[in-house]
Amino acid sequence: MERRVRIDLAYDGTAYAGWQLQENAKTVQGIVEEALYRLQGDKPVRIRGAGRTDSGAHARGQVADASLSTRCHDDEIFRALSHMLPGDVRPVRVLTVPPAFHARHDATSKTYRYLLDTSAAGDPWWRRYALAFPHALDAAAVDAALAQLVGRRDFSGFTGSACTVPDRVRTVTDARRVAVGPGLTAFVFTADGFLTHMVRNLVGTLLLVGRGKIAPSSIAEILESRDRRRAGPTAPARGLCLTSVVYDEALGGASGDPLALW
Repeated sequence: MERRVRIDLAYDGTAYAGWQLQENAKTVQGIVEEALYRLQGDKPVRIRGAGRTDSGAHARGQVADASLSTRCHDDEIFRALSHMLPGDVRPVRVLTVPPAFHARHDATSKTYRYLLDTSAAGDPWWRRYALAFPHALDAAAVDAALAQLVGRRDFSGFTGSACTVPDRVRTVTDARRVAVGPGLTAFVFTADGFLTHMVRNLVGTLLLVGRGKIAPSSIAEILESRDRRRAGPTAPARGLCLTSVVYDEALGGASGDPLALW
């Protein structure tokens, strides 16, 4: 009865040390694996996620896969997870997929959204999901900087020191600023993959551009230099959300909504 299942998830990452399993820390992966072990009952379950979200970051369209030995149908697994998982980690869909499915390797693109609360005093409704940033942004300068990110680039200048991936070339297909509503601005990035802290480092640099601290052309210079020291600070994790992961239709299609708010 063993089969591979795809599990789409949404979570508030505030209380978690990120997605990836860690010793002596509560992670989203650990919580889901524990629930699946209770469901299966005979052996531990290891899951693979599409993206390793940071400590305190969120997801609306995370995708995981696992090999399960159970007679439960997909809808029964969904109901069981809905019951066993905590309120800040929610299953969105459970789908049996081909045995070779891999949540990370089979993804064709991912979208992250970073949310800014630009209201003067900060809106308490968004304090867990947005960076309070009560400053005027030069929209034209930010848009000019964002335009330089689209294409196939080496993003070494925007990755964190913890990044161990030797190939740091990624293809960004969308990088834009979205006025979500009064006092809310989002940066949306879609790419074939992302490096450690890449989005948060991009946002920290874009905020410097928006306040006139550096020129929009600095983006191209940082990309060319591949020097992280020339980029801006790492933006806090709470504004970051993995909103969607795209797969071929035969594997269940896309998860989430690229422009979704929490």
